[in-house]
Amino acid sequence: MSDLADSLAIHYHQRTKYDPDTLATKHKPIDWAKQPSPFKEYKLGRAVDLKPYVGVNPVGDRPRDDDPNTLFWLRLSRFLYCCYGITARMATLAGPPVYLRAAPSAGGLYPAELYLISSGTSALPAGLYNYQVQTHSLLCFWEKDVSQALQRACFFHPALVATPLTLVATAIFYRSAWRYDDRAYRRIYLDTGHLLGNIELAGAIAGIFSLQKTIGLAHIASVNAAGNHVCRQHIGEHI
Repeated sequence: MSDLADSLAIHYHQRTKYDPDTLATKHKPIDWAKQPSPFKEYKLGRAVDLKPYVGVNPVGDRPRDDDPNTLFWLRLSRFLYCCYGITARMATLAGPPVYLRAAPSAGGLYPAELYLISSGTSALPAGLYNYQVQTHSLLCFWEKDVSQALQRACFFHPALVATPLTLVATAIFYRSAWRYDDRAYRRIYLDTGHLLGNIELAGAIAGIFSLQKTIGLAHIASVNAAGNHVCRQHIGEHI
């Protein structure tokens, strides 16, 4: 463990890199019976269905609707779908099918989760929302304005002063650790990086500007020890 004198990151890299010496110690069979679900579930919460809005281009197609919030839902639905929505269903020889998403994932395990924090708008009341990928919906699991706590956690970044919505990316480590053991950190940050890149691209498609910042926010979104926030994203210039 002499490399600890240089860096914990280097120590971790040396112990988990692809190398004959390290791989020989990690060779164990996968316990398929313990494979975690790639979808997060809540026993309680209020669901907001986004599927009715996903097929319309919010930039090119102007909705003919008296509801002023329709354009908001069109943009948000398309944005979240392009970020992380289900794009294909792949059958397996045994067990449940694999659902592919807009962002790639090592081993198809999809450890990342997306949360939307609303400070309160005419369309989306204040609260914490989880993006339910499997049903393309938002689930409000905390009906409370946490904008002040969010600003404190982000060191009062000026982008948060006027923004109505903040997107937070998290990771559930066991989804990757189940298969990759201590290499899971590598996979999770790779996966999250792909997701953040998708967020930038999806924002351009849906007419949303964004600003990314890496920070820890687990205590705000009430995520348990198995879920750790790795990035938050201000969205809301044109949504």
